[in-house]
Amino acid sequence: MRDTFNTETPPSESILSRFDTSVRSLVAAQPSGTVLVFTRDFYPNVPFRIVSQLPASITVTILDEPPDDVQVISQPDEYNGYVITYEVYGTPIFVFLFSRRYLPVGTRFRFSDDATYFSANLDLIEVSVARSG
Repeated sequence: MRDTFNTETPPSESILSRFDTSVRSLVAAQPSGTVLVFTRDFYPNVPFRIVSQLPASITVTILDEPPDDVQVISQPDEYNGYVITYEVYGTPIFVFLFSRRYLPVGTRFRFSDDATYFSANLDLIEVSVARSG
């Protein structure tokens, strides 16, 4: 019995290219959830790039040490910490960002303007982010 599938001929480059472009457009248009950022480091609608992921121990230390010893986040180890960079007036600014989701290093995002206070003790706001072109 002969296979009815053609396993010899790969899909054309044109089809793969169009598929790749449409998938990238779809992914870029989807919001990437909410993140936590310090209020002093929040610049709405300004693109930023994920520079690196913080070690889990540093993320937990930052989120677990409120200034007045009142525990704010019960499970700080559920968050991933990142170093991000903005470029404001030609000057790079490096700050921290925390997310329960994985954010790929090198990817560009931007904060929306829907920020709400997450914790006054830690001076953190929660804001949605979306991929930026």
